[in-house]
Amino acid sequence: MTLLDRYILREWLKVFAMTLIALIGLLLIGRAFDDVPDFLRWESPVSLALHYFALQVPFYLPVVLPVSLLISVLFVLGYFHRNRELTAMRAAGMSIFRITRPLWRAGIALSLLLLALNATIVPWATEEALLLSETAEFDYRSREMQKGSGTAKAKSTVQFYSNNKDLRVWAINQFSGYTGRAFGLSIHQSNAAGKPVKAWLARLGHYDAAGKSWVLEDGRILEFDSLDGRIISEPRFTRLVMSDWTEDPRLMLALNKIPSDLSINEIRNVLDHAGMEKSSRILRYEVQYHYVLASPFCCLVIVGLAVPFAVAGVRVNPMVGVSKSLLLFALYFFLSRVCALLGEQQHLPPMLAAWMPNLAMFALAIHLCRRVN
Repeated sequence: MTLLDRYILREWLKVFAMTLIALIGLLLIGRAFDDVPDFLRWESPVSLALHYFALQVPFYLPVVLPVSLLISVLFVLGYFHRNRELTAMRAAGMSIFRITRPLWRAGIALSLLLLALNATIVPWATEEALLLSETAEFDYRSREMQKGSGTAKAKSTVQFYSNNKDLRVWAINQFSGYTGRAFGLSIHQSNAAGKPVKAWLARLGHYDAAGKSWVLEDGRILEFDSLDGRIISEPRFTRLVMSDWTEDPRLMLALNKIPSDLSINEIRNVLDHAGMEKSSRILRYEVQYHYVLASPFCCLVIVGLAVPFAVAGVRVNPMVGVSKSLLLFALYFFLSRVCALLGEQQHLPPMLAAWMPNLAMFALAIHLCRRVN
């Protein structure tokens, strides 16, 4: 690495680090305003809340890194422009690609870093944070119900899950898919004709991961007449083990959330469960899966959009170039949303819908860089 490369990289890193820290700090403050009242209401330990907010840092990195990169590249090139350093470099016969070589390398490094984060740390942090918050809320509601308080019941939200393969429909009042514990379960079994055959109503239930079975406690079984749907018996049970139920609680939870709120591991779990099914609902998960894989390479697109307009500011007002770069950056994300919608509606293959914005905008960025060069 030459002396010039080290100088450009050092100046960029200063701005990038400060921008990254500032943006993460702002996002954590916003998250604290939303979530701290919940932890206080749940009477959670301070250590649990601090652990939860620490896990938000890797969760925010895929969003903050590209924005920090854009701001820092525009700022450092604008700084070189104000000090006439870009003019001196061009007068020495250096091309635009040669001057910005360290920034392109930084874009490649950040793309690979984001790809690694999306595949490892980000899914882990997302699932751990959800586990902490759901467990804290679940424990609070459990204490309230044991005290006989109606508060927990009033705030419960029913979650539904339909197992089309085994013809079972689940309704759960309070459910933590990450701990596998549930209050107020109602599971209805139908026959091939769609008529109810049996129903299980239980006050408590949990998923035994080791035995891969569901354990129901304190409930009753409703058996229906297959002809007219009348209840013909209601035997009660204290504890019932259902070893033939294959519903995975994490999958049940994932299907009740929008794809963008899930980690890549959870999305992969949904797609593996869906198999060859290509419904519009499953396509949303498939598009999101490819989007998570493609999104890290937006760092290269960002460098490509920032460089030509920032460098072109040598001949015109630099703010004009910065504004054009920001406008194209906004257009890039708008194009990403449009392609994702087309993929969900089966107008584009999911992989193409995820990668098309990157490929199109990167081709445009290379074209603009060549024109400025």
